[in-house]
Amino acid sequence: MENHPTTGPRSAYAQALSEADVDLDEALGHIRAEEDAHRLSPAAAVAERAGLLEHHLARLAQIRAEHLGGTP
Repeated sequence: MENHPTTGPRSAYAQALSEADVDLDEALGHIRAEEDAHRLSPAAAVAERAGLLEHHLARLAQIRAEHLGGTP
């Protein structure tokens, strides 16, 4: 288990990162389920995952900028 501050901007930052990770896990699970049900081809699933990961990285940069300053 990770040790995160429980108050202040770093706590909000850690919480936002955790929420982003949960959202990513859920979205990846949805893609996996669609692929398992043969509603997505393996190639389409890869493309979907790549898009999700790109979005996730952009979201993390935005969270960092919002909570710790700087530009995304």
